[in-house]
Amino acid sequence: MVGRTRPALRIAMVMYPDNARLINSALAAVAPDFRADIIALGRMDSMLAIRDWLDAGGLAGMLADRSLPEGSSTRSSSVSLPFLGQPAEFNDGPFRLAALLRRRVVFMTGLYLGGNRYEVRFAPLADFSERAGDPAERERQIRAALQAYADRLEALCREHPYNWFNFHDFWREDAPRR
Repeated sequence: MVGRTRPALRIAMVMYPDNARLINSALAAVAPDFRADIIALGRMDSMLAIRDWLDAGGLAGMLADRSLPEGSSTRSSSVSLPFLGQPAEFNDGPFRLAALLRRRVVFMTGLYLGGNRYEVRFAPLADFSERAGDPAERERQIRAALQAYADRLEALCREHPYNWFNFHDFWREDAPRR
């Protein structure tokens, strides 16, 4: 909603339609005049809509645990990476999307500081703007970006342990305990 104070800054959320309905309902309760710009995942034209939005100068945000829609030209996969001392599954969907569209990825987080205070942080995470030399190189770039994301998330969890939560079992049950 901060983006609404700067009309020239066009920001869209990339999400699945069911999630979009929930977000819009919540936002309507606190800001009735607010209309979120949402690009729906899971549609035949999702990738084109994201590309067109970005080409027109807009910014697009996507939760980093999202997978790419079924039937998309590039499938996302789950990658096991070390996280807080245990192997954890991370989805490479957002990074595959950025690589496919040849875009930069910026990590963004909002840290709760208590009361009504939040600190919003942005940091460069990956740059896929140059075409990879071959598919193996692109896979290495995606894996490196995903590892950088996991590392940054882990550092924030250690710095602010009560700010992180997840709605599903995050660690693999069959992972060896240390």
